[in-house]
Amino acid sequence: MQYDNSIQHVNLMVDDLAAADTFYGEVLGLPRAPTPDLGFPAQFYAVNTSQELHVNQLDDIRPERAHFCLRVDDFDTLFRRAHELGIIETETWGKVRRLPTGVMQLFVRDPSGNLIELSCEADQPVDQAIFDLDFVEPDEQFFSSSS
Repeated sequence: MQYDNSIQHVNLMVDDLAAADTFYGEVLGLPRAPTPDLGFPAQFYAVNTSQELHVNQLDDIRPERAHFCLRVDDFDTLFRRAHELGIIETETWGKVRRLPTGVMQLFVRDPSGNLIELSCEADQPVDQAIFDLDFVEPDEQFFSSSS
């Protein structure tokens, strides 16, 4: 069975749109997309030519483990940037790791606490020095404790 469906956008609630704009625009490098006047602070970002991330500043409740995943084309650069900023999150899903599928996986939280998974294709080269850090799982596996 073949599916031609796709996700057009993911919507997130944030506490501070300016901080979110810095995070999604500068840290993750997503370009701003045209954003209509919604009657509340909002900014849309292009993920690719057909998918967007919609960020709204509204009071709401955010769950602990819910997240979305961005598949990135330069894992090493985003890893280094997240590490330098101290935003790699290992409490919820555990250490940064290479999954048995070969995909690299790390989690960060935006300034409002939304959880984002960053991953890359299994065949993307990854700097082996990453695996020497104590918050990176040295062996392929799914989930580990963050100790």
